[in-house]
Amino acid sequence: MIKVNLLKDQSVRTRKAFIKPNVSRTGLIFGILLLAAAGIMGAWAFTVNRQISVDTVRREELRREVARLELLKKEVEKYEQLKQQRQSRIDIIETLKEKQSGPVLLLNTVIRSIPRDGDLWLTSLGQNAGIIKIVGSTRVPGLIPQLMSNLKASGIFASVDLELIERQENASDFSLICTSVQQPQAE
Repeated sequence: MIKVNLLKDQSVRTRKAFIKPNVSRTGLIFGILLLAAAGIMGAWAFTVNRQISVDTVRREELRREVARLELLKKEVEKYEQLKQQRQSRIDIIETLKEKQSGPVLLLNTVIRSIPRDGDLWLTSLGQNAGIIKIVGSTRVPGLIPQLMSNLKASGIFASVDLELIERQENASDFSLICTSVQQPQAE
């Protein structure tokens, strides 16, 4: 009879042999270089993606700024056009003022001669040859001499004389006769 021991014998302990990996230094260096290159490429890709997102946001901001500046440019052009229109109107008014003569010049002079600090109303203004008759009323009779001196100082009248003054309860009516320096022109 043969005995076969299927169980491992506990009495003899044998050591298992481990296989030592045989690593070459060159392979290890190439592995490290490969890992370093992969890390560098990953960092570079992250930096590039980050820069792309920052530049995309900046591009959108710049596009909004360009749109805002375009609107401002249109407004400036609109205001420039309005400015040119107003300047042309002012030029036309200045040209008309320079070409004023006769009754217009006379009316402007009389209006500028009215004292600003009192109540004085002109009711009529008539011209016959070189004689101008101004009729009006005032609450303050002391304004009549001021009006006369302003008319004389204007330079278009040779003389300014008081023709009539009538005192009433709350106003005084007056009439002035002015002699023009120039002979009137036919209009």
